[in-house]
Amino acid sequence: MKPFILTLTALALFTLNLRAQQSQADVISAVPVVEKVSPVDTIIKSADSDTSIVRIGKKDVKVIDHKSGTEIIWGKDKRHRHDPDRFDGHWEGIEFGFNGFDKEDYSMYNSADKDFMSLNQGKSIEFNLNFYELNIGLAKNYVGLVSGMGFSFNNYRFDNDYTIAKGATRTEPVALDPNNLSKTKLAVSYLNVPVLLEFQIPVNHNEGRLFINGGIIGGVKIGSHTKVKYGDKKDKDRSGFNLNSFNYAATARIGYKDISLFAKYSLTPLFQTGKGPDLTPFTIGISFLD
Repeated sequence: MKPFILTLTALALFTLNLRAQQSQADVISAVPVVEKVSPVDTIIKSADSDTSIVRIGKKDVKVIDHKSGTEIIWGKDKRHRHDPDRFDGHWEGIEFGFNGFDKEDYSMYNSADKDFMSLNQGKSIEFNLNFYELNIGLAKNYVGLVSGMGFSFNNYRFDNDYTIAKGATRTEPVALDPNNLSKTKLAVSYLNVPVLLEFQIPVNHNEGRLFINGGIIGGVKIGSHTKVKYGDKKDKDRSGFNLNSFNYAATARIGYKDISLFAKYSLTPLFQTGKGPDLTPFTIGISFLD
């Protein structure tokens, strides 16, 4: 009888020891494995899922293997990015527009040089890169303030055979030889900060939202130059041209989901008072928002 009892005891101890080892192995296998690739790249693998994350700086590249195939997500997963109860405005993204001048006044120049900065509006393009957005909700998630930062790159393509140069007291027109002249333009870039009030209206059973916003965009000039091109020869001038260093513009947007139309009308002239023609810039275009 005693040998039988000893045998049963030994089998029970062996079984308990085996289960303990298996539990310990399961705990170890559930811990994510982190592999250092470089000072900025990290691969995170989870044994309980088919997901790998490659971290480059502050960005993540997530590779998910599932039954329907492999999914790659760059940056944040937008499906879990926004809290539906928080106000989410519209500023961040890219914009394309056409530039023009309003209230053109060349009265301080000779009549022979009248309209020397008249534009070819079809080729006078604005490109905006709005890279940062800040939202403040005012009434649930339907009304709020929108701010942020962005870059604006403006091209003013001249329609006449002129360029401009910075003179002793003002910006002067410079007549060009029209033979073989292929391009003459002024380029101005700004760093912008908006302050916008936005209203949103849910449509299609809250599948999307119609939105409208408006306000002021303040900009500081970060660069300017003229370009004259004869055939393959290009000539640039970065003299400054007495342009205003700061720009303030009224703006409005109307759109649905992540696409909108926008308009911008400058509240400050392009040139400093008395140092260039009196020109008020405006832009009309389309936004593709993030």
